[in-house]
Amino acid sequence: MSEKGNVLLLVGSPRAKKSTSSSLGKYLCEKLEEAGLSIEYGYIHRLMMRKEKQDQFIEMVNDAYMIILSFPLYVDQLPAPVIRAIELLYKNKEKIVKCEEKKFLAICNCGFPEASQIDLSLEICNNFSDAMNFQWRGGIKLGGGEAIHGRDLKKMGRMVRNQMQGLDLAADALLIDKPIPMEAKELISKPIIPARMYKVLGNIGWRMRAIKNWNFFNLKEQPYKD
Repeated sequence: MSEKGNVLLLVGSPRAKKSTSSSLGKYLCEKLEEAGLSIEYGYIHRLMMRKEKQDQFIEMVNDAYMIILSFPLYVDQLPAPVIRAIELLYKNKEKIVKCEEKKFLAICNCGFPEASQIDLSLEICNNFSDAMNFQWRGGIKLGGGEAIHGRDLKKMGRMVRNQMQGLDLAADALLIDKPIPMEAKELISKPIIPARMYKVLGNIGWRMRAIKNWNFFNLKEQPYKD
């Protein structure tokens, strides 16, 4: 453990280690780890399952001086287990030590090509941080996250060069106790592939899944229209 305490990465995707949320958070945390910080990983869907897991979750937050929440966008919102997690922390705020010294930031990705879809969820994270008296270090957003699909960013190479450069800048700022700079946010939010191509590939993928599940001829059905 570093002298400051752990950096806690909380992954809010049910796909856990295989998620884009994990890919983005892990890359950032590896940069912090290279600078000598100690990293702890937590997967929110598992930590919310039972009372003893929830108690463990609170202990992990207490051990951390920096908390990174990385999650996917679900209908313009945080996933339900992530909402449960932040509500649990707020209800147990008196059990959280040194709230005012803890740094908090959020990383959100969505399947839509437009990163702006994420703005509301990051505002919620900011409000939560303020309610907990954490030090808000900023929100990172990435549209078209399905292009990563849980892969290691380093192995993807030039395809995600903007995202890696932005996360590098974010890590540099966090290491000197500064908020994530706008330059880093803008780099990360740049499209991985052009929006038009992303939509074409998405439609192809949707049809392939339909064929795999024997539902290709049902795609245009509207059973709840009337």
